[in-house]
Amino acid sequence: MLQANQTVARFMAHSKTAFLYRVHEEPDNEDLLDFKEFISNFGYHLELKGRARPKTLQRFLEQVKGKTEEKLINHVLLRSMKQARYSEENIGHFGLAFDFYTHFTSPIRRYPDLIVHRLLKTMLAKKFSDKEKDKWSAALPDIANHTSKMERNAMEAEREIVDLKKTQFMSDKVGEAFDGFITGVTSFGFFVELKDYFVEGLVHVTNLKDDYYTFVEKQHSLIGERTKKRFRIGDEVKVKIQKVDIGKRQIDLVLEKNGKHRLS
Repeated sequence: MLQANQTVARFMAHSKTAFLYRVHEEPDNEDLLDFKEFISNFGYHLELKGRARPKTLQRFLEQVKGKTEEKLINHVLLRSMKQARYSEENIGHFGLAFDFYTHFTSPIRRYPDLIVHRLLKTMLAKKFSDKEKDKWSAALPDIANHTSKMERNAMEAEREIVDLKKTQFMSDKVGEAFDGFITGVTSFGFFVELKDYFVEGLVHVTNLKDDYYTFVEKQHSLIGERTKKRFRIGDEVKVKIQKVDIGKRQIDLVLEKNGKHRLS
């Protein structure tokens, strides 16, 4: 699939005609510097040399593979990346480390694939007149913008229906305890994914009664002022279902009193 998408994009780029690419910009330098500072807490050093390079990040991920902090570091790095999108201009795909990329292989699934097939078919049939080229050149910026927006809308709709089904599934489990791990930390608490069900809920900071916790953004952690106890992404925790609100698609959790908090 990757080879097919890459080959079609390269062929159309070399043909010097209008085309719809799948692009992924390199991350902002500021985000990578924050990531570099974050991993230094684990004793790692990332050599950026002025800009990010996919192979540099790939080698680093190989370095942390199998380590206890692997899940945490992968999660934080993913959040540093930009979102892939469609574009009439080819700027490459950073995440895949490809100079040319498009979505070609599944026209029954995505409208951009259908556009790509139309353009490729016209090119192979040698029917790209000057008028045809002008038409596509004028239309593709709007098509790229619209399809990128629709993709985000579809992802949000999918996420919402999945959240609905998850809360419906957990509605009869209030009071039950589960093992989980922290997937996100904010100033108002931390999110925990339950190991058994892959369902996520929130432990609100007001339910952390043993200390006053401060959010340290660059460490992705909540840290107790007095005890210095820390909750961060990747930590294993035992939680209890406190409340399920189907209307809000929300699951409230509390830490199980006898549960162990294991650092990642």
